[in-house]
Amino acid sequence: MTTTRDSATTPTIPKKPAVITTKRGIITALTAFFIWGAFPLYFKQLAMYDAVEIIGHRIVWTFVCLLVILTVTKRWGWIDTLKQQPKWLLISLVSSLIITTNWLTYVWAVTHDMILEASLGYFIGPLVGVALSMVLFKERLRTLQWVAIGFALLSVVIQVVTLGSLPWVSLILAVSFSTYGTIQRQTPLAALDAMFVETAMLVPVCVWWFWQAGVASSHLDFWFSPSIWLLMLAGPVTLIPLLLFNKSTKQVAYSILSFMNYLTPTFIFLLAVLYYHEPFDTKRLAVFGLIWFGLLLFSIDLWRHRPRKNPKTNEIARPS
Repeated sequence: MTTTRDSATTPTIPKKPAVITTKRGIITALTAFFIWGAFPLYFKQLAMYDAVEIIGHRIVWTFVCLLVILTVTKRWGWIDTLKQQPKWLLISLVSSLIITTNWLTYVWAVTHDMILEASLGYFIGPLVGVALSMVLFKERLRTLQWVAIGFALLSVVIQVVTLGSLPWVSLILAVSFSTYGTIQRQTPLAALDAMFVETAMLVPVCVWWFWQAGVASSHLDFWFSPSIWLLMLAGPVTLIPLLLFNKSTKQVAYSILSFMNYLTPTFIFLLAVLYYHEPFDTKRLAVFGLIWFGLLLFSIDLWRHRPRKNPKTNEIARPS
């Protein structure tokens, strides 16, 4: 939301040039969302390991991959940023714990045949994000946004009543992902730099846990066995879609990317129902139906208030 101010007392802020959507950008974004949506196929292959052990490896190998990237590209400017704003070290620690909670819950859901719950969480996520913006940033919600959030709340109530259980997996995923996204909106660090700092903070804890927990990774010979390669793949699997998505943000308009975000939970949903054959009865259809209708209203509102190009100046007009 923007407010009208006296132009005589407010300095003119140069507007960023509009992002021109390209075919290559669309393909790049689609590839990122498809990889994210296909995550269950990978994590199902790791079902023999404890979920905490899987996430430990995901953190370690993501850190290793990022260290290589930052070293090759000599990308160390974030160190000066943290020196100037040391509070972001603490915030990064909190952020790392939040995204770890998200990763752990997701992997646990996949390895325990609750992929539908996971997809529901990521469908709810955008609506939770809007609610957080209202609470944390005092943003005023528009009518359709309120209605969309209302449908999300109603879907949770219906699941509790009809299925007799709170969708805690979906709620944890939605809240943790939205909270993490909210923090990333404020951070002075780029996405890759922020993730490097976050994983670096947790690597010592993960390594300590490996040796103490009595899991497969606590045995030295496991680190030199062929089995380790599948777990090491968690690093590239995490980073590749993130790199692709970051690249697509410079080639695809934000309004289009916002709609494409729904592709990931859609892919996850289709995998759960069509490939893994998780139960999807009329009660679950009612829950998902309410969420989908709420997202439809949310999308209509987003489209109505999307930035528009001024034909005279060829600039993006900010929504009121």
